[in-house]
Amino acid sequence: MKKKILLILGSLLLIFVLVMAIIVIKDRNKVAILGYHSVMPRAINTTGDNLIVDSEKFEKELKILKLLGYKTMTIDEYYCWKNKQCKKEGKQVLITFDDGYNNNYEYAYPLLKKYQMNATVFCVGSYVMGDGILHMNKETLDKVRKEYPNIDIASHSYAMHFHSEKTYDEVTEDINKMKSLIDTEYYAYPFGDWNEEYIRALKDNGYKMAFTFGPSREHRKSDLKDDNYKVPRLNISNDMPMYKFILRLILPM
Repeated sequence: MKKKILLILGSLLLIFVLVMAIIVIKDRNKVAILGYHSVMPRAINTTGDNLIVDSEKFEKELKILKLLGYKTMTIDEYYCWKNKQCKKEGKQVLITFDDGYNNNYEYAYPLLKKYQMNATVFCVGSYVMGDGILHMNKETLDKVRKEYPNIDIASHSYAMHFHSEKTYDEVTEDINKMKSLIDTEYYAYPFGDWNEEYIRALKDNGYKMAFTFGPSREHRKSDLKDDNYKVPRLNISNDMPMYKFILRLILPM
Protein backbone atom coordinates (compact mmCIF):
# COMPACT_ATOMS: atom_id res chain seq x y z
CA MET A 1 0.00 0.00 0.00
CA LYS A 2 2.79 2.37 0.97
CA LYS A 3 4.70 1.59 -2.24
CA LYS A 4 1.55 2.24 -4.27
CA ILE A 5 1.07 5.66 -2.64
CA LEU A 6 4.72 6.56 -3.26
CA LEU A 7 4.38 5.45 -6.88
CA ILE A 8 1.29 7.63 -7.36
CA LEU A 9 3.00 10.63 -5.70
CA GLY A 10 6.09 10.09 -7.83
CA SER A 11 3.99 9.95 -10.99
CA LEU A 12 2.13 13.14 -10.04
CA LEU A 13 5.44 14.90 -9.33
CA LEU A 14 6.81 13.80 -12.70
CA ILE A 15 3.69 15.04 -14.48
CA PHE A 16 3.97 18.38 -12.65
CA VAL A 17 7.64 18.76 -13.64
CA LEU A 18 6.86 17.92 -17.27
CA VAL A 19 3.95 20.39 -17.39
CA MET A 20 6.12 23.15 -15.89
CA ALA A 21 8.91 22.36 -18.38
CA ILE A 22 6.44 22.65 -21.28
CA ILE A 23 5.15 25.97 -19.92
CA VAL A 24 8.69 27.36 -19.61
CA ILE A 25 9.68 26.20 -23.11
CA LYS A 26 6.53 27.59 -24.74
CA ASP A 27 6.79 30.85 -22.82
CA ARG A 28 10.23 31.61 -24.26
CA ASN A 29 8.57 32.70 -27.51
CA LYS A 30 5.83 34.76 -25.86
CA VAL A 31 5.46 38.06 -24.00
CA ALA A 32 2.39 39.27 -22.13
CA ILE A 33 1.54 42.82 -23.24
CA LEU A 34 -0.64 44.32 -20.54
CA GLY A 35 -3.17 46.85 -21.82
CA TYR A 36 -4.51 49.55 -19.48
CA HIS A 37 -6.54 52.71 -19.94
CA SER A 38 -7.29 54.80 -16.83
CA VAL A 39 -5.84 54.42 -13.33
CA MET A 40 -7.21 56.28 -10.31
CA PRO A 41 -7.79 55.78 -6.55
CA ARG A 42 -10.74 53.63 -5.54
CA ALA A 43 -12.25 56.54 -3.60
CA ILE A 44 -12.80 58.57 -6.79
CA ASN A 45 -13.34 55.65 -9.18
CA THR A 46 -17.12 55.67 -8.90
CA THR A 47 -18.20 55.25 -12.54
CA GLY A 48 -18.26 51.45 -12.57
CA ASP A 49 -16.25 51.49 -15.81
CA ASN A 50 -14.01 48.41 -15.74
CA LEU A 51 -11.45 50.13 -17.99
CA ILE A 52 -10.70 52.41 -15.02
CA VAL A 53 -8.39 50.38 -12.76
CA ASP A 54 -8.14 51.29 -9.07
CA SER A 55 -4.65 52.61 -8.37
CA GLU A 56 -4.50 50.33 -5.30
CA LYS A 57 -5.17 47.33 -7.55
CA PHE A 58 -2.65 48.57 -10.11
CA GLU A 59 0.03 48.80 -7.40
CA LYS A 60 -0.76 45.23 -6.29
CA GLU A 61 -0.27 44.07 -9.88
CA LEU A 62 3.11 45.80 -10.04
CA LYS A 63 4.09 44.14 -6.77
CA ILE A 64 3.11 40.75 -8.20
CA LEU A 65 5.28 41.38 -11.25
CA LYS A 66 8.20 42.13 -8.92
CA LEU A 67 7.47 39.14 -6.69
CA LEU A 68 7.34 36.76 -9.67
CA GLY A 69 10.59 38.15 -11.06
CA TYR A 70 9.24 39.91 -14.17
CA LYS A 71 11.10 42.77 -15.80
CA THR A 72 9.30 45.38 -17.90
CA MET A 73 10.43 46.01 -21.45
CA THR A 74 10.67 49.33 -23.24
CA ILE A 75 8.86 49.29 -26.57
CA ASP A 76 12.22 49.34 -28.39
CA GLU A 77 13.34 46.30 -26.40
CA TYR A 78 10.11 44.51 -27.28
CA TYR A 79 10.58 45.28 -30.99
CA CYS A 80 14.18 44.08 -30.83
CA TRP A 81 13.08 40.77 -29.25
CA LYS A 82 10.08 40.41 -31.58
CA ASN A 83 12.33 40.70 -34.61
CA LYS A 84 14.85 38.22 -33.19
CA GLN A 85 17.58 40.84 -32.90
CA CYS A 86 17.73 40.52 -29.09
CA LYS A 87 17.27 37.68 -26.64
CA LYS A 88 14.66 37.82 -23.88
CA GLU A 89 16.53 37.54 -20.60
CA GLY A 90 14.28 35.87 -18.04
CA LYS A 91 10.61 36.75 -17.61
CA GLN A 92 9.48 40.00 -19.18
CA VAL A 93 6.28 41.90 -19.92
CA LEU A 94 5.37 45.06 -21.80
CA ILE A 95 3.02 47.49 -20.01
CA THR A 96 0.90 49.78 -22.20
CA PHE A 97 -1.71 52.50 -21.71
CA ASP A 98 -4.20 53.73 -24.31
CA ASP A 99 -5.62 57.23 -24.90
CA GLY A 100 -3.20 59.25 -22.71
CA TYR A 101 -5.39 60.07 -19.72
CA ASN A 102 -4.22 62.65 -17.18
CA ASN A 103 -4.83 60.11 -14.43
CA ASN A 104 -1.96 58.03 -15.87
CA TYR A 105 0.36 60.95 -15.19
CA GLU A 106 -1.13 61.57 -11.73
CA TYR A 107 -1.38 58.02 -10.42
CA ALA A 108 0.15 55.35 -12.68
CA TYR A 109 3.51 56.86 -13.66
CA PRO A 110 4.59 57.62 -10.06
CA LEU A 111 3.93 53.96 -9.16
CA LEU A 112 5.86 52.72 -12.19
CA LYS A 113 8.76 54.95 -11.20
CA LYS A 114 8.53 53.74 -7.59
CA TYR A 115 8.90 50.11 -8.72
CA GLN A 116 11.43 50.98 -11.44
CA MET A 117 9.25 49.75 -14.28
CA ASN A 118 8.91 50.80 -17.91
CA ALA A 119 5.70 51.42 -19.85
CA THR A 120 4.41 52.82 -23.15
CA VAL A 121 1.51 55.25 -23.51
CA PHE A 122 -0.36 55.43 -26.84
CA CYS A 123 -1.67 59.00 -27.12
CA VAL A 124 -4.46 60.40 -29.29
CA GLY A 125 -3.22 63.48 -31.16
CA SER A 126 -6.49 65.40 -31.11
CA TYR A 127 -6.58 64.96 -27.33
CA VAL A 128 -3.00 66.23 -27.05
CA MET A 129 -4.16 69.37 -28.86
CA GLY A 130 -7.13 69.69 -26.49
CA ASP A 131 -7.77 71.52 -23.23
CA GLY A 132 -5.81 69.07 -21.05
CA ILE A 133 -8.67 68.46 -18.63
CA LEU A 134 -9.21 64.73 -19.20
CA HIS A 135 -6.24 63.83 -21.40
CA MET A 136 -2.58 64.83 -21.36
CA ASN A 137 -1.89 67.85 -23.56
CA LYS A 138 1.44 68.98 -25.06
CA GLU A 139 2.51 70.64 -21.82
CA THR A 140 1.86 67.50 -19.77
CA LEU A 141 3.61 65.30 -22.32
CA ASP A 142 6.67 67.54 -22.05
CA LYS A 143 6.58 66.97 -18.30
CA VAL A 144 6.34 63.21 -18.83
CA ARG A 145 9.41 63.27 -21.07
CA LYS A 146 11.40 65.14 -18.40
CA GLU A 147 10.10 63.45 -15.25
CA TYR A 148 9.54 59.88 -16.47
CA PRO A 149 12.24 58.63 -18.86
CA ASN A 150 10.82 55.14 -18.18
CA ILE A 151 7.66 56.08 -20.12
CA ASP A 152 7.68 55.83 -23.93
CA ILE A 153 5.17 57.90 -25.91
CA ALA A 154 3.67 56.38 -29.07
CA SER A 155 0.67 56.89 -31.38
CA HIS A 156 -2.97 55.95 -30.92
CA SER A 157 -3.78 57.94 -34.11
CA TYR A 158 -4.61 61.63 -34.39
CA ALA A 159 -8.37 61.08 -34.55
CA MET A 160 -9.10 57.66 -36.04
CA HIS A 161 -11.41 56.93 -33.10
CA PHE A 162 -13.94 59.03 -35.00
CA HIS A 163 -13.56 57.45 -38.48
CA SER A 164 -15.72 54.51 -39.46
CA GLU A 165 -14.23 53.58 -42.86
CA LYS A 166 -10.49 53.80 -42.15
CA THR A 167 -9.44 53.90 -45.80
CA TYR A 168 -5.81 54.21 -46.94
CA ASP A 169 -6.21 57.95 -47.66
CA GLU A 170 -7.97 58.63 -44.35
CA VAL A 171 -5.28 56.83 -42.37
CA THR A 172 -2.48 58.58 -44.29
CA GLU A 173 -4.02 62.00 -43.66
CA ASP A 174 -4.40 61.15 -39.98
CA ILE A 175 -0.77 59.98 -39.75
CA ASN A 176 0.48 63.24 -41.31
CA LYS A 177 -1.40 65.24 -38.66
CA MET A 178 0.20 63.16 -35.93
CA LYS A 179 3.79 63.45 -37.18
CA SER A 180 4.32 66.98 -35.88
CA LEU A 181 3.11 66.00 -32.38
CA ILE A 182 4.71 62.64 -31.57
CA ASP A 183 7.79 61.20 -33.24
CA THR A 184 7.30 57.44 -33.07
CA GLU A 185 7.41 54.23 -35.10
CA TYR A 186 4.85 52.42 -32.93
CA TYR A 187 1.07 52.48 -33.19
CA ALA A 188 -1.98 51.12 -31.37
CA TYR A 189 -5.22 50.78 -33.35
CA PRO A 190 -8.21 52.62 -31.84
CA PHE A 191 -10.54 49.93 -30.46
CA GLY A 192 -8.02 47.37 -31.75
CA ASP A 193 -9.63 47.53 -35.22
CA TRP A 194 -7.56 47.24 -38.37
CA ASN A 195 -7.89 46.32 -42.05
CA GLU A 196 -5.34 45.69 -44.78
CA GLU A 197 -5.53 49.29 -46.11
CA TYR A 198 -4.86 50.53 -42.60
CA ILE A 199 -1.75 48.34 -42.33
CA ARG A 200 -0.50 49.39 -45.79
CA ALA A 201 -0.79 53.06 -44.82
CA LEU A 202 1.17 52.47 -41.60
CA LYS A 203 3.93 50.63 -43.48
CA ASP A 204 4.15 53.31 -46.17
CA ASN A 205 4.46 56.03 -43.54
CA GLY A 206 7.29 54.56 -41.48
CA TYR A 207 5.52 52.68 -38.70
CA LYS A 208 7.26 49.41 -37.95
CA MET A 209 4.86 47.88 -35.43
CA ALA A 210 1.16 48.15 -34.55
CA PHE A 211 -0.84 46.70 -31.65
CA THR A 212 -4.38 45.35 -31.46
CA PHE A 213 -6.38 45.03 -28.23
CA GLY A 214 -8.35 42.35 -26.37
CA PRO A 215 -10.85 41.07 -25.53
CA SER A 216 -12.71 41.22 -28.86
CA ARG A 217 -10.24 40.44 -31.63
CA GLU A 218 -7.26 39.26 -29.59
CA HIS A 219 -6.84 38.53 -25.90
CA ARG A 220 -3.67 36.51 -25.46
CA LYS A 221 0.08 36.76 -25.11
CA SER A 222 2.07 38.04 -28.06
CA ASP A 223 4.14 35.49 -29.94
CA LEU A 224 7.29 35.70 -32.03
CA LYS A 225 5.20 34.39 -34.93
CA ASP A 226 2.69 37.27 -34.78
CA ASP A 227 2.58 39.76 -37.63
CA ASN A 228 4.35 42.99 -36.63
CA TYR A 229 1.20 44.92 -37.51
CA LYS A 230 -1.21 42.67 -35.62
CA VAL A 231 0.44 42.35 -32.21
CA PRO A 232 -2.11 41.25 -29.57
CA ARG A 233 -2.47 42.69 -26.07
CA LEU A 234 -4.19 41.51 -22.92
CA ASN A 235 -6.95 43.78 -21.65
CA ILE A 236 -6.40 44.37 -17.92
CA SER A 237 -9.71 45.44 -16.39
CA ASN A 238 -10.71 46.48 -12.90
CA ASP A 239 -12.89 43.42 -12.41
CA MET A 240 -10.11 40.96 -13.29
CA PRO A 241 -9.39 38.88 -10.16
CA MET A 242 -5.78 38.74 -9.05
CA TYR A 243 -5.56 34.98 -9.63
CA LYS A 244 -6.57 35.52 -13.27
CA PHE A 245 -3.97 38.28 -13.62
CA ILE A 246 -1.33 35.83 -12.39
CA LEU A 247 -2.55 33.09 -14.75
CA ARG A 248 -2.32 35.56 -17.67
CA LEU A 249 1.34 35.99 -16.79
CA ILE A 250 2.40 32.39 -16.24
CA LEU A 251 0.31 30.40 -18.73
CA PRO A 252 1.65 30.18 -22.32
CA MET A 253 -1.48 31.58 -23.98
